[in-house]
Amino acid sequence: MAFEELQKAIQGKILTDPKSLEEASSDFGRMIVKIPTCVVQPKTTEDVATVVRWVRETKTALGIRGNAHTQTGQGLSEGGILLDLKSLDRVLAIDPAAKQATCQAGVKWRDLVNQTVAQGLIPRVLTNNLDVTLGGTLSVAGLGISSFQYGTQGDNCLELEVVTGKGEIVTCSPQKNSELFFCSLAGLGRFAIITRATIQLRDALPKTRTYYLLYEGLKTFMADAQSLMTEGRFHFLESWCVPCPQGFRKVNGIPQLFARWFYPLHATVEFDEKNPPDDEKLLKGLSFHELVHREDRSTLEFANRLEPLFELWKRSGYWAHAHPWMETILPWDTAFPYINQVLSNLPPQALGGGHILLWPSRGSVSHLPLFKHPATECVMGFGILPGLPKEFLPQSIAMLNVLSDLSIKAGGKRYLSGLIQFDEARWKHHYGETWEAMKGWKAKYDPDRILNPGFLPL
Repeated sequence: MAFEELQKAIQGKILTDPKSLEEASSDFGRMIVKIPTCVVQPKTTEDVATVVRWVRETKTALGIRGNAHTQTGQGLSEGGILLDLKSLDRVLAIDPAAKQATCQAGVKWRDLVNQTVAQGLIPRVLTNNLDVTLGGTLSVAGLGISSFQYGTQGDNCLELEVVTGKGEIVTCSPQKNSELFFCSLAGLGRFAIITRATIQLRDALPKTRTYYLLYEGLKTFMADAQSLMTEGRFHFLESWCVPCPQGFRKVNGIPQLFARWFYPLHATVEFDEKNPPDDEKLLKGLSFHELVHREDRSTLEFANRLEPLFELWKRSGYWAHAHPWMETILPWDTAFPYINQVLSNLPPQALGGGHILLWPSRGSVSHLPLFKHPATECVMGFGILPGLPKEFLPQSIAMLNVLSDLSIKAGGKRYLSGLIQFDEARWKHHYGETWEAMKGWKAKYDPDRILNPGFLPL
């Protein structure tokens, strides 16, 4: 396929060399490979619109990706064009008075944080990995350890510039072109391509203190987490499940490794040195088993707190393995029986060096129509995040799909960046009454169905 005509029409680059195509052929999941015919690195929003119009005219496949931290090929393209938005990487403006930042969609959260913290500001919600892009996480929703206060990253978006499937450039917000605004946030790039975003910032104190709390029981952990979310003692709550292998027990006559599970909770406050935290007051009444450690960091160091873990994952080989991640958000009342049952039967080696995430939050803080979560006051996110050699994928995927369905039966909603192998019935159940509206939005904003085809059956 010749792209000389398209190259003349845009300021950006078109790459067709084997290395560029290979790098754009998979995502963090490393389970799906789709090789594009070319990779387009746009320089401007007008470039993106030109590419979309060209795709409409030539009926070429089009995939859209940022840093591709998805796990089921959500932004890949088999043949045709892969639109790589990382080239739209400029922080356009930071307004300290309004506490707002405007960025192109390919800006990494890390680069934005480095600039805002220098001005005493920080985004309200940050994902654990700061090397993902604004456009990428806003297209999924964007969850973080302050979401129990502020909702998703999409909930803190004030304005978007998008390119629709018609090739039209539209500025939208909750007040202007609101339908397009809300179907672009958590819209998986299916209705429009986010090219610019203005997000809300907040004041950031210069230091943080993290209390490393260890819980022996899930019920006790959940009781304290619920209290902390309600009382607002801490700015950040981060937790997971840790196995302590106990040996082997027979399951259906076959010896299987099993574990006793524990529940770390890292509770963090921001402060300045003139007003240090009152440790006794912050921890009063909590029922943790042990205060394992206390750590003070700068606010920027805290935002980057998981970089040493990512480095260990890269050294150990976990990062290069396949990542069939299953993340679900459960109603608070069904979270304990579901999680307890899963952990009771989960061999720790099934994680392959990964971990099990717990994400306590409040269900009333997000108002994005396409970010689906239980309609309960509190919710519990639960993620099984393995990293496995590909030969173990079939068994792992089969198990995770069963656990996905069980979480849905428990009233849960899947987070859509991970391992998603839904049929149309599951998609309709996931979106509920919004499904029919989505079909209308698709017909209105992407009538030729060119944006990220093949993931959602729209």
